[in-house]
Amino acid sequence: MPSISYNRTDSQQPQSITIQGYVVRPGLHILTYEQLKLLREQTQHHSQLEHLVSQGVIKLTG
Repeated sequence: MPSISYNRTDSQQPQSITIQGYVVRPGLHILTYEQLKLLREQTQHHSQLEHLVSQGVIKLTG
């Protein structure tokens, strides 16, 4: 099951991130494979998102 896990560990991190109409908030979100594919592609073009993924704050699974 594809999912996004967004573990917001400090107040410096955004409350939510919007990517092409999809809002990623702290917590666990079950997404379709198409949404997950879109998010994976967007991480390469979204520096803040890429930073959070590389830190392990946001985990893309699926």
